[in-house]
Amino acid sequence: MRLSVLLCIGFILYGCKSSENTVNVFGISDLNFANRSLLETVMTDGFSPPVASRVYAYPHIAHYVSYSIFYPEKLNDITAAILPDFVMPEPKEISGCNAELTSLLAFCYTAKILVFSEYKMEELAAQLIKKAKEKGLSKSVIQKSSALAQKITDRINQRIRTDQYKETRTMERWTSVKEPGKWKETPPDYLSGLEPHWSKIKPLVIDSASIYEATPLPSFSTKPDSDFHKMAKEVYILSQRLDSTQIETAWFWDDNPNTSDHKGHSMAIIHKISPPGHWLNIIAQISEKENLTPDVLTRLYCYSAIAMFDGLISCWYEKYKTNLVRPISYIQEYIDPEWRPLIQTPPFPEYTSGHSVLSAAAAEVLTQILGDSLSFTDSTQTMFDGPVRSFTGFHEAAWEVSMSRFYGGIHFRPGIEEGNKQGKYIGQMVMKKLYKQ
Repeated sequence: MRLSVLLCIGFILYGCKSSENTVNVFGISDLNFANRSLLETVMTDGFSPPVASRVYAYPHIAHYVSYSIFYPEKLNDITAAILPDFVMPEPKEISGCNAELTSLLAFCYTAKILVFSEYKMEELAAQLIKKAKEKGLSKSVIQKSSALAQKITDRINQRIRTDQYKETRTMERWTSVKEPGKWKETPPDYLSGLEPHWSKIKPLVIDSASIYEATPLPSFSTKPDSDFHKMAKEVYILSQRLDSTQIETAWFWDDNPNTSDHKGHSMAIIHKISPPGHWLNIIAQISEKENLTPDVLTRLYCYSAIAMFDGLISCWYEKYKTNLVRPISYIQEYIDPEWRPLIQTPPFPEYTSGHSVLSAAAAEVLTQILGDSLSFTDSTQTMFDGPVRSFTGFHEAAWEVSMSRFYGGIHFRPGIEEGNKQGKYIGQMVMKKLYKQ
């Protein structure tokens, strides 16, 4: 049924090649601008990394699905895999629409559902419509494109409303159990566990949150000759020997979207880019450097966002299943009560590393689509007056992300190593299920 609908759509579009609905008004810079607008909105709204991954995933799915409807020869249909209840638009709904405008507006309308600052997505949509008018698209084409974008958004919203996010907002908070080896609230804020029920969110591609079996950790022990104590001592010793490159690496990939800054009795929250947002920004930079086509760019965004979303669901399952103590808690209690990590410890259990999982998942997607030897320079941190860093490939960058959490003193080595493996596994599952060349 889907194939026949797409064939009909193809014939309609073929017969309209010279009409204004195929005028080349928008390009990759417009999708990158939309992505950047969403990244900035997520920073403003202060979403945690898991929630941010959800906010990023659905708008990029909306863009991909919309674009694939108009260009089935360039992008395979993924709705059967991730949106099984999605109803393809009828040919009459598509006729007279501009593909690029429809796709971008679907991005905006879907993002508006997910963010707090709805007006920012409304402003983005208004800017895109203004550009369409200035470039000569008629009122009729703009209206039809907007209407189709809204219909696509409404159909994707059926999935958004049923992915269990709303239900997890009212579930019990997670507090420490005060048992040796288990996670406990960490300084400076001593917050309760973040998103303890995130593994109950419905994944997009993986079959379940428990799909990945992580390697068991050493048994908890405070004895100096035990594997567990040695694991903690490794973090402690490294923290005292960090060189300038390791320190810069830790701060470059910190990506803590809600860092608290304490001065005396006052506290301020500093909003920065989230880890999944950092990788989406890397994609934007690569697209401009490599002059990617719109279909390749929307595939990179969509598949990477899905991999990071599912990756964090899998990661959070492991975190709250193992409920492992953080280095700062163990080291302060059993090695050095005055010790502090280089970067702020986030408020959730240690194993596995979320940064490692989502970065390796994104890197696997990017590597399979663009190859394993595409060098790039990441200037994401320049928006915060930070440095740039260069890499010879995506997995090299993802491994540096993993090591940055070790340098920062917030993860044991097994947490970053296993997280990297977990992310690659999730990325491979996403590509196997979605990618058809």
